[in-house]
Amino acid sequence: MEELAIKRLIGKDIITITLTEDELEKAYRIKERRYLDEDFANALADAAQDLDIRFHTGHLEEFPELTGWLCTCFDDFYDANISHNDLIELTLNHLQHASLMPEFFISLAESAPAICMGAEKNVRECEQNCGQYHRCSNIAEANDRSRRWETLASMLSMHQSGICTCGKDENDETCPAAKYLAGAWDISEFFHLKDWKEAV
Repeated sequence: MEELAIKRLIGKDIITITLTEDELEKAYRIKERRYLDEDFANALADAAQDLDIRFHTGHLEEFPELTGWLCTCFDDFYDANISHNDLIELTLNHLQHASLMPEFFISLAESAPAICMGAEKNVRECEQNCGQYHRCSNIAEANDRSRRWETLASMLSMHQSGICTCGKDENDETCPAAKYLAGAWDISEFFHLKDWKEAV
């Protein structure tokens, strides 16, 4: 098994830290993911003037589940015969199309980081179990972000089915889903509403 020995000067002592092949692979994957995150952030910054872009660099920082979706999509598209930059562009193009569908927001709801307070059981056991299951009852209660993604998915479904408030009469305003689809409404606005239920 391949190992890497790293020497560090700590205080007056020289300490040798040995990384196993598995640890090296894990470190490589962490760095690879960070570089990929930066590439997506840079690509979105470059495309900021494009009116069709519904997402910007700030969204990646605000919603880590979006970055996770992009990285998973990138891995699915990966082909050694396609350049890295072309794969980034292909993934972002797919984001633009996928984000028009309610299923996209459902997938973000399912991958949104959740915080479980462990109120109903031993905290240590809760932490272990929550790593195995998507959402326990505590997380479902505590995690607001998943519910908001699900609400966005519902609003899109309602708009696409024609049962939203759009065009019902002359006084009705355009629904948030229609504004989002037109590129005139930022998803961050929905998350920062004081009473986000008003948007539904």
